Amino acid sequence: MPEGPSILFLKNKLQRYKGKMVSQASGYGEMDKSKIENIKLLDIDTYGKNLLFVFQDFFVGVHLGLFGSMLVNKRKKVNASFALHFASDEINFYVAKTKLYEGKPSDHFNFKTDILKSEFDPEFIIKELQTNHADEMIGDVLMDQKLFAGVGNIIRIETLYHAKIHPESIVKAIPEKKLIFLLKMVVDYGEEFLSLLKTDGVKEAAIIYGKKICPKDKSELIIEEMGKVKRKTYVCKKCQKLYQ
Repeated sequence: MPEGPSILFLKNKLQRYKGKMVSQASGYGEMDKSKIENIKLLDIDTYGKNLLFVFQDFFVGVHLGLFGSMLVNKRKKVNASFALHFASDEINFYVAKTKLYEGKPSDHFNFKTDILKSEFDPEFIIKELQTNHADEMIGDVLMDQKLFAGVGNIIRIETLYHAKIHPESIVKAIPEKKLIFLLKMVVDYGEEFLSLLKTDGVKEAAIIYGKKICPKDKSELIIEEMGKVKRKTYVCKKCQKLYQ
């Protein structure tokens, strides 16, 4: 599944369409597309793993899920699930979920939780962690898109390793200074992830994601599905402390 930086990368590629007229929308998706006809695309934004196309009084959220993809001025042999058509261009999405929202993005999404937004608020997140997620595993909470919008499995694994925290650690047992450092790592690595997308070097640059040996102490990594999220997790039991 594309992570937040991948969606922001797509957004940046589409900026030339901001302010352009959309002649129509098409695709086999169930969302009502009748409002998207001869209308100006006011903005293209993101929230976590959602790509947002903003029009007057409403916007469309596109989520690529596990297998979705986007093509600009190209088509696959199969029909697009959602497409925006301009005078001489088109943006096609495949196996994507779409939803039409009334109002503007800030009416529906809390940008304080988006790791790639300037509005991201570490103090708000720490309070939420300690108040509403104290008994949960940090590896699970990091994948909660209402709290860490944009975090995916690669970001989760790499930042926990950087912070030297075992993913099965219980939130309330983790020292606050460690949580603050973890949040800094999440933001910093999210930005690094975005930069690495320019050369398609995310997985190559990863320290333990997709690896078998810890680069620091050369011990064998634990590789298994952990927590409620049931995602493949890479852990060094020597470098990453388990807080319980």
